[in-house]
Amino acid sequence: MLYIRQGDQVTVNILGRDITAEKLAEENIRRDSLEKASIINSLSSMFFATYYMDLQQDTFRVVTQKAEVGSVLGDERNISQAIRTYASKFVSPEDREEYMSHMNSRNLRNTLSREHPLTAFEYRMLPDGNQRRAWIRATVVLAETTGDGRPKRAVYVAQDVTESKLREEREQQALKEACEAANHANAAKSEFMSRMSHDIRTPMNAIIGMTAIASRYLDDQERVADCLGKITVSSKHLLSLINEVLDMSKIESGKIDLAEEEINLSDLVGNLVTMIRPAIQEKKQELHVRIANVEHEQVIGDSVRLQQIFMNILGNAVKYTQPGGSIEMEINEKPSGTYGYGCYEFAFRDNGIGMSREFQERLFEPFSRAEDSRVSKIEGTGLGMTIARNIARRMNGDITVESEVGKGTRFTVMLTLRLADTAAPDTEKLVDLPVLVADDDEAAAEMTCLILENIGMKGEYVLSGEAAVERVGEQHRINQDFFAVILDWKMPGMDGVETAREIRKRVGPDVPIIILSAYDWSVVEEEARNAGVDGFISKPLFKSRLVYLFNQIAGNDREQENRETELTGAHALTGKRILLVEDNELNREIAEEIIGQTGVTVESVEDGQQALERFAEMGENYYDLIFMDIQMPVMNGYEATAAIRSLPRRDAAEIPIIAMTANAFEEDVRRSRSVGMNEHLTKPLDIGQLMKCLYGWLGEKTDS
Repeated sequence: MLYIRQGDQVTVNILGRDITAEKLAEENIRRDSLEKASIINSLSSMFFATYYMDLQQDTFRVVTQKAEVGSVLGDERNISQAIRTYASKFVSPEDREEYMSHMNSRNLRNTLSREHPLTAFEYRMLPDGNQRRAWIRATVVLAETTGDGRPKRAVYVAQDVTESKLREEREQQALKEACEAANHANAAKSEFMSRMSHDIRTPMNAIIGMTAIASRYLDDQERVADCLGKITVSSKHLLSLINEVLDMSKIESGKIDLAEEEINLSDLVGNLVTMIRPAIQEKKQELHVRIANVEHEQVIGDSVRLQQIFMNILGNAVKYTQPGGSIEMEINEKPSGTYGYGCYEFAFRDNGIGMSREFQERLFEPFSRAEDSRVSKIEGTGLGMTIARNIARRMNGDITVESEVGKGTRFTVMLTLRLADTAAPDTEKLVDLPVLVADDDEAAAEMTCLILENIGMKGEYVLSGEAAVERVGEQHRINQDFFAVILDWKMPGMDGVETAREIRKRVGPDVPIIILSAYDWSVVEEEARNAGVDGFISKPLFKSRLVYLFNQIAGNDREQENRETELTGAHALTGKRILLVEDNELNREIAEEIIGQTGVTVESVEDGQQALERFAEMGENYYDLIFMDIQMPVMNGYEATAAIRSLPRRDAAEIPIIAMTANAFEEDVRRSRSVGMNEHLTKPLDIGQLMKCLYGWLGEKTDS
């Protein structure tokens, strides 16, 4: 044997024969084998089983397979028999028959062709030792055909597709749930439209019907007054329905804005009680408001939206509580972990009809109302609680509900509110002063004493008027009179007024007596004053109100005026002149009539351009106030206000300009302020608010 090197080429010569080409061919074959083995090994990471199948002979050859499969198949080489054995040991019963039908050699010969060179089937395997049920995709790829194009040989591969299958199932489930939610929402909205059609037509029918009746009885003042009262009630109900729908639209579009203003919780709760009391009294229900622990009464927030949340919950409590039932509201300031913010819990309880657990789960969904014959005649949009929770969450809070059918409901509103930077009330001169509380409601009496202790005073309570008279007498006899006596007005047996009268007989005028009441005491005020009562204070009882009242009694605040000034008709508005800017003839007529009743002179124009021209041509200080509509032709209210404010006259900058418009959202209010308007009244006009506005601006000018 002779080796000859020529550069990098080695030539082998045996007996004078050159076998270089043969060696190169062997090398290429070896390299191809290594490459194929490498490809097969690479594919085995993707396909855990690979078989080479002869479809004509119904036989197969193993390329790769799992050991547990090999132990079951053994030396089996028949395709049909191997498929049956494999299916019985590894494929789940749900997919077994279909797998065997799909993968037998006869079906593969009928399915595979040059046009359709592969077929696949996905199946679930029997659970393994970890109870894992894998998904497998078996794919057969045509490798060779006969001369007439029939399938001859194929490759069978198996791949674990569990992760992708689970992901697909999750996506399908999410799609299914989204579809169900959309269908539920559409059904709810359809139901809502049907209910709204009924609920809107009901007050509209009353308005139209009562208007027709009033027109037929113009000479019967009592009948006309009755019709007008019913028209007013129906109009307010219709407006509340419209407001809820518009509010929901704003919330869904994400355009709801919250005001930042100083709120006195005492005033807020007092207003709530005033507003809900007529409905409470109409159904002869009882309302109990308790102030458990409120250290900071001045907060920053949106008072209108807060009131909206609470009125919605209280309104529902009244609607869904039987006549004679009981409703409670409790306010508690919780410890706050954020400096400068207070955590407040507002709890509302009733002993009404309650809600099922199923309905509680969808209570806050838009347009939802319980399917309950007990409430089918109660009108409403099904939007109130959705709106309330959305507002609460915008305020970094939430609303939760607990309820049981037939036993009542508890709503809890948790809110985090920024604390106003106000000085604490002066309680120095009140420390250790003794106060007697008389209230037949023991929980309320204990709460009042708790507030007194929080102030630094010494509170004790009795549960009847008779006991109060005896206790005051005892202290008077040992020359240790109470600093003050707080009497609940409505107590069984001897009420607050009778108790005050008897105390005056026993101890004379030296002990201040205060009547505490959740009701309007004006009907009994004169009698109470004559009986010796020195002052009145309303429930719910806030610390600030007690401190203010006791400081007055102690002589600490003699120069301080009352916090709340009641508007009366004492301000003479005669001689004042108002410019009314309104493009709608009917609205203009209504405003002229209402405003004119105060004694002012009303001059009207139809758009902002006319308002600007009229104001400019009249002398300085000719007008005392301008009521300005917003949406008008030629020049709108914003443009007219800005133009008036820019006139080179002193009164142009000082005259009150009041928006009187149907643009009722917070951004509308902010825009009116930004162009120079002083106040914002919304249509339909609330006569009380209108009068308050008039006396607020023109009354002050009269007094100055």
